[in-house]
Amino acid sequence: MTSAQSTSAASDDFQLATFEDRPFFEKALRHGVQHKIISPEKLAAIDIEAPKGIVQIATAFGSPYLRAELETARNRIVNLVSLYLSETTNHDLDKAARLIRDNTFLTLSRGGSGLLKELFALPEYPILGPYDHGRVEDFLEFWSRKKSFDDYRNTKRQRLLNQTEIKLAKKFGSSLSLPSSIYQEQHCEADALIRSALLLGLQKTTAKNPGLTECFNQIEFAKLLDSLRKKGVAKKLTISIALTEEELSLVQHLQHDMVEHDLPKIADTNLPLDQLINQLKNRYFIRDHEIDDSASYDALVSKEWSKYTKGKNDIDAILTLLLCIAAQVPGKVSLTESAAKTLIKKVRKEGFQPELATQFVQQHAPHEKQESLLEDWDDFCEQANLYLLDDWDNELRGALNFLHENCYVERSKK
Repeated sequence: MTSAQSTSAASDDFQLATFEDRPFFEKALRHGVQHKIISPEKLAAIDIEAPKGIVQIATAFGSPYLRAELETARNRIVNLVSLYLSETTNHDLDKAARLIRDNTFLTLSRGGSGLLKELFALPEYPILGPYDHGRVEDFLEFWSRKKSFDDYRNTKRQRLLNQTEIKLAKKFGSSLSLPSSIYQEQHCEADALIRSALLLGLQKTTAKNPGLTECFNQIEFAKLLDSLRKKGVAKKLTISIALTEEELSLVQHLQHDMVEHDLPKIADTNLPLDQLINQLKNRYFIRDHEIDDSASYDALVSKEWSKYTKGKNDIDAILTLLLCIAAQVPGKVSLTESAAKTLIKKVRKEGFQPELATQFVQQHAPHEKQESLLEDWDDFCEQANLYLLDDWDNELRGALNFLHENCYVERSKK
């Protein structure tokens, strides 16, 4: 099929629909003709322009030489014009007819394409950081097929909300002296950073104790929750930045969500602090931070764990404690050689129950440590079954060497 034949075929296909669910462009065109807004000369001009636009769109998204592609392109261009007319006039047929009269058909088509490009430019997700937006060509290919405007309006409404969330989160980030590089590197969700700022605004402060004023890391988050639990929250939320009407509405929504779901958990002293942190940490933005003093963090969030481990956080000491628990002897983080031999003999006689230590970790260890601790314990038990229960090792040398390598056993002085 030649280009001229393509244009001719497109012209033949371009006719006004007569059914009630016809596109908005065709409704507006018919309204304009009936009310003498649109002249016969304008109709003739559209008949000349429309096929050219159809061929251009068919070329952009497929081929202008296939009838099916031309039909699809015809639907696309009508959808684009309809979208532009509907959104520009708020679905007013009289205003839409005048737009048709005063503009070329291709101008109206480009207007619809422009609206879709603006929609594409709005953030799909409320994330503070780079992510793959996809190609605008693929976006236009998908959205130009749609006849209904509901999806466009719903998507635009959501993306505008995303944009508001992102702008507000950046405002709060700036007020908390948080460099943008930090939350961008962590691909922070906007509502998480906003919640963090609101949580800081709920502190009871005095001139002598201004409270935490910068965005927190995990240790500071734990201390903040502990402080809010002990002192309670302020009666009035403190916000130090100016808010637009849309931003204020968003803040009120998130504040209500926190009051409904988070504050009752913070106030519940029966909920251990480490479990509270585990339940809330994904709802708030917490700066990445290497915990240098793990023992002090453990003591803060899990007092029972800290009491049993004596503040030790090296794996040898913890495996020693877990072995004692599994062997049902008093828990210690270090053993003398004599105590180790006694433990080995007891295990060989009565066996040991690894599940007791597993339960202990699940009940008392800080949540963020549990997974790695249980993996280490499982690996230890697999080897322990070979060495501790080896009846051929009558002098306990293999078993003792195993404990020296994996636990904290003090060597006897010779």
